[in-house]
Amino acid sequence: MATESAVNGTSATNDGTSAAERLMKQHDEDHHAYVEEADDEDAPHPAPSAAPSLPVSGDPSRVATPSAEPAMSAKAAGKQPVREEQSTAGASKPRLDTNSEDAFPALGAPKSQATAAPTPWSRKPAAVAKAAGGMSNGTTNGKAQSNASSRSGTPASGMMTPASTAPSQGGAMHLPGRYKEAITLPYQMMTPRGQLKKPVMELLRDVNKRSKATITHRESPSGLILEGIGPVDAVRVGLKEAANQLCSDQKVQVPVPASIRGRIVGKQGATIQAISKRTGARINISRQEAAELLEDDDATVNVTIEGDPFAVQMAKQDIEKIVAEHTSTINSKLKHIPAEYYPFLMAQDNARMNALRQQQGKNLKMQVPQYHTWNQQAPPEAPANRQPVSFTPQADLPIHLSGDRQAVADARAEIERQVQELQRQITLEQLAMERNRHQFIVGEMGTSLQDFFAKTGCSVILPPDHDDSEMITIVGPPDRIEEATNMIYDLAAAMQSANADVARQFANAPRGAQAHVRDMTRYLRQREALSQLERTHNSRIAPNESGNWQIYSPDQKTAMKARADLMNLVSGHPPTRFQPVDVDSFYHEHLRGDTGRQIRDTHGVRLVVPDDLDDSPVLLVYEGRDPSADYEMPRKQPSAQEVQAFQQALQEAQQDILNLMNGHQEIVSKDVDAPAKFHDKIRRHVDKHQQSLPQGQIPVQVNYGGSRQATQTQAHAPNVQLRGPQDFVDALNASMLAFIEQEKQDELERGFTLTFDYPQKYASHLIGQRGANINRLREEFDVDIQVDDGKCTLKGPEAKANACKKHLLEMVKKLDDEATHQLTIPQQYHKDLIGSGGAQLRRLQDRYDVRVDFPRKQADDGASDAGDAKAGRRSQQASNVVIVKGPTRGADGCRDELLSLLQYFKDNSHSDTVSVSQSQLPSLIGAGGKEMESLRSETGAQIDVPNARDAAGSDGRVEVKLRGSKQSVEAAKKLIQAKSKEFDDTITRNLDVDRRYHRIIIGQQGTNLRNIITQAGGPDEPRMYNRMIRFPKTDADGSNIRIEGQRAVVEQICAAIEALVQQQESQATDHADVQQEKHRMLIGKGGEVRRQLEQRFNVSINIPRQGEQGAVRIAGQPEDVEKCKAHILEITKDQEGETMAVPRRFHHTVANNGQFFRNLRNNHQVTVDHAGQRPPAKPSTPTPNRAAGAAMPLITDDPSAEADNHHWELHEFNSSAEDGEIPWVLSGPSPEALAAARSKLERALQEAQKQDSIGFLILPDPRAHRHVIGQGGSVINRIRKESGANIQVPKDQTRGEAIQITGTKDGVESARDAILEVLRNAS
Repeated sequence: MATESAVNGTSATNDGTSAAERLMKQHDEDHHAYVEEADDEDAPHPAPSAAPSLPVSGDPSRVATPSAEPAMSAKAAGKQPVREEQSTAGASKPRLDTNSEDAFPALGAPKSQATAAPTPWSRKPAAVAKAAGGMSNGTTNGKAQSNASSRSGTPASGMMTPASTAPSQGGAMHLPGRYKEAITLPYQMMTPRGQLKKPVMELLRDVNKRSKATITHRESPSGLILEGIGPVDAVRVGLKEAANQLCSDQKVQVPVPASIRGRIVGKQGATIQAISKRTGARINISRQEAAELLEDDDATVNVTIEGDPFAVQMAKQDIEKIVAEHTSTINSKLKHIPAEYYPFLMAQDNARMNALRQQQGKNLKMQVPQYHTWNQQAPPEAPANRQPVSFTPQADLPIHLSGDRQAVADARAEIERQVQELQRQITLEQLAMERNRHQFIVGEMGTSLQDFFAKTGCSVILPPDHDDSEMITIVGPPDRIEEATNMIYDLAAAMQSANADVARQFANAPRGAQAHVRDMTRYLRQREALSQLERTHNSRIAPNESGNWQIYSPDQKTAMKARADLMNLVSGHPPTRFQPVDVDSFYHEHLRGDTGRQIRDTHGVRLVVPDDLDDSPVLLVYEGRDPSADYEMPRKQPSAQEVQAFQQALQEAQQDILNLMNGHQEIVSKDVDAPAKFHDKIRRHVDKHQQSLPQGQIPVQVNYGGSRQATQTQAHAPNVQLRGPQDFVDALNASMLAFIEQEKQDELERGFTLTFDYPQKYASHLIGQRGANINRLREEFDVDIQVDDGKCTLKGPEAKANACKKHLLEMVKKLDDEATHQLTIPQQYHKDLIGSGGAQLRRLQDRYDVRVDFPRKQADDGASDAGDAKAGRRSQQASNVVIVKGPTRGADGCRDELLSLLQYFKDNSHSDTVSVSQSQLPSLIGAGGKEMESLRSETGAQIDVPNARDAAGSDGRVEVKLRGSKQSVEAAKKLIQAKSKEFDDTITRNLDVDRRYHRIIIGQQGTNLRNIITQAGGPDEPRMYNRMIRFPKTDADGSNIRIEGQRAVVEQICAAIEALVQQQESQATDHADVQQEKHRMLIGKGGEVRRQLEQRFNVSINIPRQGEQGAVRIAGQPEDVEKCKAHILEITKDQEGETMAVPRRFHHTVANNGQFFRNLRNNHQVTVDHAGQRPPAKPSTPTPNRAAGAAMPLITDDPSAEADNHHWELHEFNSSAEDGEIPWVLSGPSPEALAAARSKLERALQEAQKQDSIGFLILPDPRAHRHVIGQGGSVINRIRKESGANIQVPKDQTRGEAIQITGTKDGVESARDAILEVLRNAS
């Protein structure tokens, strides 16, 4: 039988009579191929083993099944009439055959044909779960099953998971240009880091330069997370490009019924060509296989899809949708049924619908969305006299029917009949109710819609959160509306409310209480802290700018708990934690990116950046230097030390932001006259300009005011606006004006044509897959390129045409240099050389720019091409022969590396497995894969861990595969078995311990907890304590303590905790009456005495605070309490005392700011009081008069001049002090201690009496102070000794600061003269 292929819908004519002719009756004529649509059949393609099963796209633009007759592209449509005229005028001229391998030998690696997977459909493929209640609004009341192929039809490698912040139906609105989406690339699907052309950061930087979106990445245990921010299209294109560079190309085979093949191909290949063009995937169907299996009704043919992961999944979904529409089971969406009727259709007492579901059974599955909150379309107005109402269908909330075709048709008809009846019976009523009570009517915090309907026969429709309406809509029969209204009032009245005056706590806020409340609300909303509180307490919190917040809960107790938790959260966020900064909106985007994250990591300050339309300042909030993901919201007032840390960090963060703004010139805006016809080219020019900017420079904001389809009348309007720093705007403006001028000049030269010889055998290389290469060159060189019959014609500006010609001729020279090597490699090593998903093969081909052909038998590994035009010749390739073809230098390098890899695999082919518990896999892998990487680096073995989707055995265990040298495999197996044994011995215990004992178990700074763990044989690492013993954080979490670890350790810890609790419960409490002035004797410096007493007697001592009345409380075991009490009474009993009279004017001189009292207490255990008298006020210290603005002595260069050019003042030291005496009562443990204290006091009084004068010596030049001090203080110490005066030289040496001399008048003047003498001798 002749072999023919259909590639992307193109096919050749088969003149023979075979079973395939019946299949070809659907094709009226051959497909008219165009140059840009030709497939590059030999481009490198990946193996199917790495093709991810991507989630269904949320893009509504591509959900619909492709039409059988899709519209042509603009380029193809423009060429169609010309081609028809040519074919009519000269029928003898042969048409370009895009199936010809000779005409279009593609570059790169060969394609491969994957092994056919089991059929993805059955008699009932559209698995839609039965309706069930209790789901949130906008979702269906059942779980939909995928219509995709079974697991065996998709690779077992990674799953690329997108997570988008794009608004879903009814979701929050996002501003243009601020779309955010993230995808996760599993590590096993990615090209190994060492095999990438560039590091990940550089690859993403290159993508960002070419894109209007910003693509960033971060590591996660499941894979590499790529996050894009920017315009929707730019984000998706950027993510797709980044994923393509980091991941392997994918290839899957989708088995379809042979009878559906014609539907997939379409008339003249229109359907399959449309799918290929829209998704960018290469789609091949083998006609030979279809013809052979055509007689069998259950026969299947394989549709091979190749390309990047996104394109493959999109094409696969479209093909499977076509299959589902034309098989015995169908999926149907009823978009014409108003959602207001859904509760009536799904009511439990709906006999006809229930009978229909019971009759059809598994043949029919119905999925009806639950509708109790409208999103975009509000219900109609209430009619007069409760007349029937006409509702408008909502296409975004359809009813899903799936199953046998007839069953779906019957269900559809029954639904439509019931809807017609409901249209004559149903009305609506609307009532206004406070918004914060809505959620307690129906939904997660209220009753279920099913229960409400069962009791009232009506449904309820609430307004969404983004709408300010208070109207609740009741839908139902007129005679049941009143009953439903009463139930709504009952539900709302049962709700309790509490008031939280948040602003009252911050009445003294520097910017005002309301301003702080606004700042705090912005931050808590961004952090979703209020939403977390609402979920925790099943309540609703309604903040407002006045600071008087309302809390709504189902009962009063819950409301009180929610209020207490809220107030704790508020108290942890005082004004000292916040700092607003006015920042121009130009910097907002920059602060949302890496700069904001850097400030968070460096200073522990989170930035709350307003939206583009919000003129609020940027808010700085101190969080701490813990990682943002691990941050826990504070719930208590910060200490003074913490406040100081807040302020310092906020000031540093604010300074960083100000430095960023100060480093740029003034922000300006400028309009540029840019004809709309040049907008596309201007965009590309601006992108290139901004990509060339230095790293870290903020690009100028560019706004294109006119649309790309602007007419000529708008050509001279200023429709491009630039905004940014003055110098950046000027540079881009100059570049744009020069570019526009050049484009205008080029328009005048578009008629220039350049024709030259181009080898026809390289034409397909020039064109590329579906014209990709030729279109890229046209855009790069800004010329039109046509190639035909060995001639290449360039049309455009002369300089650009010549540059393009040079490039094309250099490409020809490169293609002329080609070599072929045939390598004999045993077949068992082919899979290793190809790599997972063909990654190794693609790396070799990309690195050396060659094509590597493995034998056709390796199709499962991604090395061959299904439907390849060279399949006949490829089938003759020996099973142990690998062919390398490409430029001589690259082919030689690829050959040598293949042989080196072969030798490596021969040396490292030992393998083994280890059985571990499936629940141990996360700990075995570790955070971010660190534990697994450590095992691999330590042993040198390759360790493959099954993913979470792999089913475990009946015993809950899975197999970990090891591979490498014998020594490395044995070492890895030994380590994993040890970890597995330890994990298997791990148990978890929960102890219910009264929360009042939790703090005692933990101990001060965790000392008790650490002792309990270490004494039980646990780890001595603080980071492991929280893993082993977990305490509840809040009252809502209960009182259970969770202990996890090895059995023996856990049992000992539980025993220790229980013993400690039992000991605490058996404690006794006693009180010791101690005079308040003696409490400090029990406390000591920094609480040292109390800690020593507690440790010595094993008790807890509670001493009343200063100003509080009461006895000292002692708690502990009875015998310990008794001993401690006796000791306390002993050390605090009345001591012997002695009174001395001290002149009031010398009181503060002797006390020396309390230092004298502390010395007596520490050295002699002697305390001092004043018999109830109040100490005198502290006299003011004299200051030099000349330092307060008077003229200073002139500065000279001669040090000796200081002696004559100086300022001197002399004052009496205690002239302003009080007269009289104050008693000093000395109390001590013994007469000896009192005698020693009295002696010290007498000496201090004598010294104080001598200090009767103070002098100030001001020198013109502070540098002369060093002469007064001398080397090592020798000069100043000598003067002090000789004069008996105390001399203080200022440390900061500020001009005008005086040298202070205290002592007797004669001593002070003697010291002055000595200092001046030193200065005279200094020269």
